[in-house]
Amino acid sequence: MNMHGYQETAQRTIDSLAHDNGDWLIEKRRAAMERMSELGFPHARQEAWRYTGVESLLQKGFISTPSVLDSSREIAIDRMLEGPVAGRLVFVDGIYHPGLSIGIEQTGFRIGNLRAAMATGDQSVLSSVGNLSGVGDHAFTAMNMATQQDGAVIQLSKGVVIELPIELLHITTGKRSGHAQQIRHLVELDADASVSLVERYLSADGDNDYFNNIVCEINLAEGATLTHQRVQQESNHAYHLCGLYVNLGRDARYLGVNAALGGAWSRTEFHHRFSGEGAECEIDGLYVAGDGQLTDFHLDVDHGVPRCRSQENFKGILHGVGRAVFDGLIRVGIDSQKSEAHLHNANLMLSTKAEIDTKPQLVILADDVQCSHGTSVGRLDEQALFYLRSRGIDAHQARRLLCLGFAGEIIDKFATDSLREEIRNDLEQRMRF
Repeated sequence: MNMHGYQETAQRTIDSLAHDNGDWLIEKRRAAMERMSELGFPHARQEAWRYTGVESLLQKGFISTPSVLDSSREIAIDRMLEGPVAGRLVFVDGIYHPGLSIGIEQTGFRIGNLRAAMATGDQSVLSSVGNLSGVGDHAFTAMNMATQQDGAVIQLSKGVVIELPIELLHITTGKRSGHAQQIRHLVELDADASVSLVERYLSADGDNDYFNNIVCEINLAEGATLTHQRVQQESNHAYHLCGLYVNLGRDARYLGVNAALGGAWSRTEFHHRFSGEGAECEIDGLYVAGDGQLTDFHLDVDHGVPRCRSQENFKGILHGVGRAVFDGLIRVGIDSQKSEAHLHNANLMLSTKAEIDTKPQLVILADDVQCSHGTSVGRLDEQALFYLRSRGIDAHQARRLLCLGFAGEIIDKFATDSLREEIRNDLEQRMRF
């Protein structure tokens, strides 16, 4: 589908909205449509997209149409996290499913969905949409703003601390094959608030192809803390694009860990900005790419104020004819003295046909900083393999142990026990040792 086709789809979406009932962000949607046209689709001449082509995505011609909610409880019940949660938001085919969810709205915090906020014209939510992402920094984020369907709303008032995690679960069924789902999340934590968020993307049917286009805006006020666990385990025919926009106020903390295991084409973008001194940001990630898979992680971390700390550690395992991209950029501004930033990317190649394009970057304009970056690409250690074989472990099991050992540093960052076990199991099923 060309740009004109996507604009027509966006216009039909806007025309179908209930203009006289609620606030569906019509003006922001129209501005995003214009932005789509101005930007055009990303291409290889743009540095941020140099290694990640979008041709296969555009050739699919995924269309954005309102989802039909499946009322079946069984569709996702066996995929939920084990153990208690403070709240659960389940989205089936991109639309909030109240029968499977545990939404909460009471004094001090709200766990709900964006579509309901638009239908009621809730300005305490809608006034924040787009504050961090704008109307779009490339055509796909603009498309999300223009045609957004639903998403999570999580708001915590000053000093509210939620001990149990909040689960954010997305299930895509075969009914959405050939479709695009435009999902937008909003997370706002007021001063000294704290919560843990578990965000997961799964396919109910193994072979369905679809496009999840996601924008997530996270605003952390002074002293707020968000622990964010993200897992993408979608169909190997799915397309997944997620832009995370995170603002950290004074002494705020963002602790994020990510796993990208599925998808034919998967790209996750991190746009993190420090707006207050003393803030800390930690982002860890694990990605696996095999035959027919492209996985991309793109980081843009901006130290715009002094005395902030960031640390990024990503590991990739590539097998078959898998391909991955890691493009990490940390900027330290001229006035951002006493900043600390460390970025590392390590890759394990299990096949001579696999490919990795890795580019960790530091742009440092201040002179009183502690910064480092590095990358490594290698194969399994032959001496370690020989050692394990000499202890009676067969070749298959030896390779499995070494791969899990390599990935273990990132997997162990997931605080939820059942999630760690699920990632390990999924890793073994998807890979060829």
